[in-house]
Parts: sequence; C-alpha cells; structure tokens
Amino acid sequence: MKYFVDVNIIIDLFLTRKPFVENAVLIFEAVKKINWTLYTSDNAITTSYFYLKKENGAVAAKKTIATFLRDIEIVPVSRAMLITASTSKINDFEDAVQFECAASIKGIDGIITRNKKDFKHSTIPVFAPEEVLF
Repeated sequence: MKYFVDVNIIIDLFLTRKPFVENAVLIFEAVKKINWTLYTSDNAITTSYFYLKKENGAVAAKKTIATFLRDIEIVPVSRAMLITASTSKINDFEDAVQFECAASIKGIDGIITRNKKDFKHSTIPVFAPEEVLF
C-alpha cells in the first residue's frame, strides 16, 4: 500500500500529541511490519521541523528529522503544483498543495489525515488514521 501522510499526523508523532500519537506510531510502524510505503511533501518536513525545534531545540529537531527520513519518501512541491493548488476546489491552500503532491504519486492508495473534511473534493481516497489501521 502507498499512502500520503498529511503533516498533522507527522506532528502528532513528533510532539506525542495525545490522544493522536498512538495511531501515528502505528501508521509509521506499518512501514516495516506490513510493507507500506509512506510519502509526504518536502514542506511537511520543514513545517514539522519548525514545531519540533520550538519544543526540543534545533539539534534534537534535526536528529529526529534525519531519523524519520529513513522511513518515508519525500515528494517535492513544484511550481506547477502550487499553481494548480491555488485554483483547487480544496479550499485550504496548504491542503490543496498536499493533495497535488499525493496526486503526483503513481499508484497512490490514499491520503491519511485527521482533517478529512478539508479534503472533501479529493479525487484520491482520504482516510482518518483509524480507518487504515483497523
């Protein structure tokens, strides 16, 4: 299975946000246990770093990111994606950019997010964490 992981799931993992962290951990464990391939955007990584740095400092944040990058594929955001996202039916620009990144992945099975309502115009299946885990 190939899933695009929205930034909120990554931040849940990094900041151990309760009650969401449990499902975030299970999602990222699935990479090794059931052979999922997970993707996210390059800007999701930089956004996650911003929050990690605020909580734990720059050195710890960089170490966490470096470890995390071993188990996830990164989709670069292109100019074309930004242009398409700016006219998307997905109202939130950041979510529209995430959708464009997911749409660029051949054979993508879905997007995992805690904000399904923000992706209501997605042409890719959108799942809450508990929907892909149970």
